[in-house]
Amino acid sequence: MKSRNTVKRRQARAEGIFGKRKTSPLVVALIIFVSVCNIGTVLYKNLNKEHWVLVFVNDKLLHLNQSMNEGKNMMQNSPYDHDEKLNETIIEEHLHRNQSMNEGKNMMQNLSNNHDEKLNQTIGEEYLHLNQPINEGGNVMQNVPYDHNVCPSPERDIPWIFDGTCEERPLLSTFSSLEVTRSCGFCGDDTAYLRELRDDISAKYKDRCKDLVVYGAAIGEQYEEWVGSTSYLSKHTSEVVKRHDTCFFLFVTDTKNTGKSFAAHGSQMLIVVDPARMPFENNRRNTKVLKLNPGLIFPWAERVIWQDTKLQFRDIKYSLPSDYMLHFNRTVERFGVCSSFVGMPLHRNTAGASPDVNLQAHCNAIIAASERRPTVSDSLQAVRAQCEASQKLLSERIIQDNSRSKEFYQEPLVDTAFIVYDMRTPDCRQFNGNLGCSWLDEIHCYSDRDQISFPVVVANSGLRLSPTLHTPGYELRDRVYVNMDDIPMLHVAKRSCHWYYHSFSRCVAPDVEDIYEANNYLPNRNEESRLKVAVIVAGTLQRFMITSTIKHLIEPMSYKTKVADVDYYASLTTAKAMAYGSDTSYTDRLQPDPKLPVSTLHDSVDIEDYIRSEFGPIEARIGALQIQESIDIDAEPMLKARRKKALIENPSEDPDQRFPIIDNRTADKAKRTANANRNLLRMHLAIQNLWSKALKWEAEEGFKYDYVLFLRDDSLWLNDFDILKITEKEGDIFVPSCDARDPPLHPLELNDHILISTRKTAGIFGNYYSALFQTDVEGCMKTLPTTLNRSGERGCNSEMLLKWIVDEKNVTVTKVSQSEVPFQRSANVRLSDGSIMQCFHKFCQSKHLPLQFNNDMQVCSKIDWDKISSSRT
Repeated sequence: MKSRNTVKRRQARAEGIFGKRKTSPLVVALIIFVSVCNIGTVLYKNLNKEHWVLVFVNDKLLHLNQSMNEGKNMMQNSPYDHDEKLNETIIEEHLHRNQSMNEGKNMMQNLSNNHDEKLNQTIGEEYLHLNQPINEGGNVMQNVPYDHNVCPSPERDIPWIFDGTCEERPLLSTFSSLEVTRSCGFCGDDTAYLRELRDDISAKYKDRCKDLVVYGAAIGEQYEEWVGSTSYLSKHTSEVVKRHDTCFFLFVTDTKNTGKSFAAHGSQMLIVVDPARMPFENNRRNTKVLKLNPGLIFPWAERVIWQDTKLQFRDIKYSLPSDYMLHFNRTVERFGVCSSFVGMPLHRNTAGASPDVNLQAHCNAIIAASERRPTVSDSLQAVRAQCEASQKLLSERIIQDNSRSKEFYQEPLVDTAFIVYDMRTPDCRQFNGNLGCSWLDEIHCYSDRDQISFPVVVANSGLRLSPTLHTPGYELRDRVYVNMDDIPMLHVAKRSCHWYYHSFSRCVAPDVEDIYEANNYLPNRNEESRLKVAVIVAGTLQRFMITSTIKHLIEPMSYKTKVADVDYYASLTTAKAMAYGSDTSYTDRLQPDPKLPVSTLHDSVDIEDYIRSEFGPIEARIGALQIQESIDIDAEPMLKARRKKALIENPSEDPDQRFPIIDNRTADKAKRTANANRNLLRMHLAIQNLWSKALKWEAEEGFKYDYVLFLRDDSLWLNDFDILKITEKEGDIFVPSCDARDPPLHPLELNDHILISTRKTAGIFGNYYSALFQTDVEGCMKTLPTTLNRSGERGCNSEMLLKWIVDEKNVTVTKVSQSEVPFQRSANVRLSDGSIMQCFHKFCQSKHLPLQFNNDMQVCSKIDWDKISSSRT
């Protein structure tokens, strides 16, 4: 009845727009087959293009649809066969159905090549208008069983019990690839248990938890011990509850009738379910019922976040949000969408050895895992069949839809262990509900692996990547998918933010964000009493060393000895900086770390993706990773004021010539000093920005760092660093003694190649940029002997300024041997034949416990580069 009423409404609309006219005998019938819901349209156009008449021929299309499906219906009652022919049958049915669904669209595309703009526009409007009632509930067939020829699920004979027809706006499986549209809800008698569950939760928690619900499930006897054990679950949720009173729910079973109301640490409210009263035999499928449509379980909640229980393992730190409302604001709210997911990472668990993240690679990874571990899915055969059918369907859709760019058409692959839903508006509730209903329909028919179903559901939803994001490397960035009206509906966080890389909650935060204020810091030690260490690096991508930093600095602390939780902060610029020294025999041929990808993308997001992925195996986190063309110091207020004053005092000079370093011995030295000052200021402003990030995470996550390491970008670590050799010493800061350097350090200098600070004094060096503007650089110059200051022509260099500031702040300095900080500032130099040669850009050595290393590296300035170049040509 609904379909016929819809047809009548459309007829009335057409007559109101175009008027009733007598049809000319010279007409061309244009048939648009809209969908399998059996509604069709014939558009007649006069040859003189004066008027239109809309005639609906539903009966004819019913007959047409019946004929097209005749062959398939012959096999409707055939028993399910588990042999390989099943895959072929499923694929053929998918392609046949896909061909039928796209027939109308293809006819539109052919017409657009032969008729005027008005025709194209009118057909498009009518097509979209006619398609709308399908998405609103037309042709809902609630009790139709799943087709054995299409559905390989071992539980396909389980009836679809999720009746939503009693609702004013029922949730529908309109994004499913299956022919039958089903509704989702708890209307019928078969869902009485789920209604009881929903109503009981509402009565107990609605008032308290309306703003935000975070939930998960661990259904099955095998999980019951884990849920109640502090040796399995981390303290993360309990710490969040202490600071934010977040509502955490966990759906569980209780076969031993323990009657527990809370999970381990007392932070997650347990909702006990009876698997015998759930619809499926397999508890993984029952979990999907709870997971994929939170609006049915928590219809009163404004914001809902699904979080897999596996993310709460005590022994694996996934960097879950410390403030889930903030996480909601950084994803759904920030991008203006209804739901947010995390992109599937390029990882052996998700894509095997494939160089790309795609459906085929993911399917291969699941099948390989299933063969080793059968519990990965309840049917390996269903996984194989679904993968082949889905790949064929998506490929055919790309070919048939000529209106979209093939490069940006790939449907997103996501990890569904963490999903953020906005349920505050009717439109978002409907979209999220339809998405979940369609998703559950796919799973009912196919395998229980929801990550395989997701791209098919998105493809059928009509969503597309926002045109504003159609740039190379889009798959590495945040993605937003919009509907036909260009309204953002769905967000996929960049894959490098995945929890495999231990920086999930931090990675999704925007670069520019106010510092979170918090006074309720938690104890500084976790279960293992590890140190909290921050590593801060700023410089240029051109000189950046990352491989040795990971291997010899971070991994020994975070993974090998597990003595510290390490957070890494880096700011890198891609613009080539002007070197201070006049010797360009090698400085103009500096190369980044050879392990880094050579980026052709404007934002170097592929380099960011690589660096973040390298931190996953070593269990360290990235606090901030900024790669940009340059650091803008010109707009910085303190420097602008300083330059204005300098131009008044010395109008003929470069305003940066005398701050913070002064060297006016010659015109050339003055020019090079001005460039060096700008480089120095950029570096320290970048460090100050990174330090503000560190302060933000301290405040937001409720901890304090024990030690902060400030490094140069060109630090090459030659041996493993042992932080315990530093912590056992007395002092506020620790720097290399460098007392065996050639030439030796001046007594007024303090080596600035690395600075390790306790948290008490770390702010001095984190805010060193600001400290420079409060420093009397001329006063520092006056302390120099006349042999150095040359009657005011030369001031303190950077290492003298460091000592001056340290002394002014009464900081206790401890000098350490080079073997205790086993690195050297180095360079990767590209030779004429394209090979890379490493050398020491700056060499520092100690008399006591000198650094021992097993290679023949030389100091860069002592190498005859012309000789080496000629030998390589």
